[in-house]
Amino acid sequence: MKIFLALIFLYSCSTTNKNIETESSRCNENLKFKTEFFKNIRNIEDQMTKEKDETFDISLKFVSRYSHVSFESMTNYAHTYPLAVFEKDRIGWLKWYEENRCSNIRFR
Repeated sequence: MKIFLALIFLYSCSTTNKNIETESSRCNENLKFKTEFFKNIRNIEDQMTKEKDETFDISLKFVSRYSHVSFESMTNYAHTYPLAVFEKDRIGWLKWYEENRCSNIRFR
C-alpha cells in the first residue's frame, strides 16, 4: 500500500512538472525587443523630471509603434508631457507588454 501511494505521489509530481514546462515553452518572448522596449520606457521616465533631449522624442515614437502614447496631451503651450498623462500611458505600456510578450514581438 505504501509503495502504491508513493508511486501515485511521484506520478502526480511528474505530471505537474510537465505542465509547468509546457506553459513556459509556449511563451516565445523576444528578449532583444524586451530590452529595447524597456530601455525606451526608462529613458522617458528619466527625462520626465529634467530637461528633455532628442532621445525623449525618439523613445516616445518607439513606444508608440506598439502601444498608445497620448501625443495630443503635448499640444499645450509648453509642449510638455503632463506627468499624470505619462503615468496613465506608462500603465498601458506595461499592460500591453505583459499581454503580448509571449507572442515573439517583432520590431516595426
